[in-house]
Amino acid sequence: MRKTLIIPAIAAAAAICTVAIGGETMSNSTRQDLLTAMKNEGFAHLKYTLFAEQVRKNGNEVLAGILEHTAEDEFEKHFKTHAKLYGLIKSDYENLLNAMSAEFVESTQMYQEMAKRAEAAGDAEAAKHFADFARDELEHRDIFKAAIPKQTK
Repeated sequence: MRKTLIIPAIAAAAAICTVAIGGETMSNSTRQDLLTAMKNEGFAHLKYTLFAEQVRKNGNEVLAGILEHTAEDEFEKHFKTHAKLYGLIKSDYENLLNAMSAEFVESTQMYQEMAKRAEAAGDAEAAKHFADFARDELEHRDIFKAAIPKQTK
């Protein structure tokens, strides 16, 4: 019951917060929009890179080049600009903690929940895929965790 009440309270507090970025304050909704934009630009970059690999295998170098150029723009011009405004990159230690936390959530929540839903839907191959990746993400977290004492705090 307490957990049920705490989560909406935190969400409500976050919704009215502002964050200082480069001397300016930025609303939580703008930060959320930047995060959404980064996710979309990052996905487009990776998707277009995969598309380029595929068309290159089919012998279409011209289209591969167009896709790769566009993928690079999505990352270099769009994602990086959004990330800077968002304040994504911090100290090495903070970046490691962020990465470690993300990998832990993917491992213990996201992929495990996806595996359960896939299993319940009768999608055994997808369930195994998600379960395998949950283990991979935990390994990533452990690698980051082991690097912390070696990095700057």
